[in-house]
Amino acid sequence: MENRRKTVVINSRFQYQYALVAAAASVLLINLFIIINTLLPDYHGFLLSGWHTLIVACIEILLIVGVWWGSLISSHRIAGPVFVIVREIELLSEGDFTARVSLRRQDLFQPEADAINQSIEILQKRLHRLKEIVEEIEHQPGGYAPVTPDHIARLRVELEQFKTA
Repeated sequence: MENRRKTVVINSRFQYQYALVAAAASVLLINLFIIINTLLPDYHGFLLSGWHTLIVACIEILLIVGVWWGSLISSHRIAGPVFVIVREIELLSEGDFTARVSLRRQDLFQPEADAINQSIEILQKRLHRLKEIVEEIEHQPGGYAPVTPDHIARLRVELEQFKTA
């Protein structure tokens, strides 16, 4: 399976909100810096007239665009893994225990993906043991499949590993 997402915006609500907060914070910090430098006594501050105002405005627009794009890229490393984890868990709920969370190297949540994959593997092994016991019961000699107390005990041991309530 190809493990490369081509779209930068995966979860628009989260990513746009993240980018908006980052861009607003950077603009507020720059403007605060300008205001403080303008109001300080014994300091000439910035000359905010004519071309200087235009230059500051252009720098702020470039800053907003840069921070916005950087925030989208940064939040992609969060939204992408969450998308992949949810997709694989949905496969699990459909009974596909071959599903594994496979993230890109630069994505966040690598340890969490590993923990999920280990959990899926443990579940897969438990289900495999249950299937083996059922197959053993089905293939008893004699034309029918009598269930022995040993089979029931082994099934109970395997099933008790699952918490359902």
